[in-house]
Amino acid sequence: MKYKIVDNIWDELRDYTQGDNYILITDKNIYSLYKDKIDRLLGGKDKLHLIKPGEENKNLGEIRKIYDSLIANNIDRKGLVLALGGGMVGDMAGFAASTYKRGINYVQIPTTLLSQVDSSIGGKTAIDHGGLKNVIGSFHFPLETLIDISFLTTLARRDITSGLGEVIKYGIIADYNFFKYVKENIEEIYNKKAEVLYSIVRNSVEIKASIVERDRFDLNLRQILNFGHTIGHSIESFFNYKKYYHGEAVILGMLLEANIAYKNGLIGHKYYEEIKDPLEKLVEPYEFNEEEVNTLLKLMKNDKKNREGKIAFILPIGRGAVDIFFDVEESTIKEAFFTYYKE
Repeated sequence: MKYKIVDNIWDELRDYTQGDNYILITDKNIYSLYKDKIDRLLGGKDKLHLIKPGEENKNLGEIRKIYDSLIANNIDRKGLVLALGGGMVGDMAGFAASTYKRGINYVQIPTTLLSQVDSSIGGKTAIDHGGLKNVIGSFHFPLETLIDISFLTTLARRDITSGLGEVIKYGIIADYNFFKYVKENIEEIYNKKAEVLYSIVRNSVEIKASIVERDRFDLNLRQILNFGHTIGHSIESFFNYKKYYHGEAVILGMLLEANIAYKNGLIGHKYYEEIKDPLEKLVEPYEFNEEEVNTLLKLMKNDKKNREGKIAFILPIGRGAVDIFFDVEESTIKEAFFTYYKE
């Protein structure tokens, strides 16, 4: 698994665009921001495939269009896909690359905080189907992931928040000192202070890469990366991916899953408050009613991590440590939703 934080992404990409056996996939928003640089990189070649931005477009229909572009450009089995964009672009380009002619190489060039610290690292590719997130996918590790921090200067505050959800997660699951550093530098992150952005991206990538290298195909240890995601994914699906960004939903998931850990005696009150404090300031919690919670439970039962019909939860057990649990009762899950808002 190869990744690199670079100073000038456009210089790095020139080596990949010398011949004709490649295609660059990006979305319309990224292209509008970097049109001149992309056009200059491609040198007038018709090697660009644009996809519509938005989670609702991460589907088989859009994948078919990518296949059509690959075929039209005569991309062979030694060809290359360049994925320039956020997590959605990386997921779709990676999935198309993994299935086209039984798999061709691709390079991740993540442009959002969320994709730089999370989705571009680890080789997971997927699309949504039937209202379920990432339900169709494959493991296909990129040839290389190239990270340029300067992309983050164009992000809106909400995009930073979404990425921060995953950044904070890394501290909770693996490195308490990093967790403290992030908490102490929230404003500097929103102000896009270069050295702080570099630090959180580098540390996040190192934590995720170290976990993935020990469990490349998500059989055991890697599942700890899903802290906040059991409930978070169900919240995303419940709102049809329209109300919350991925990282925002994960933040809500971490709040509620930390509540479950606290109520079950896995962590003490002081550490529970340490977790709650930064997360509550990032996203306004949504108060679900009983009928909505029952719907969320049904969605959780479709989670990929589940085993023998039991919902999988990754819960904090101490500072910088989590574990996987399959014995959380439905009544306990419901109680977390209903008691959290009364604290």
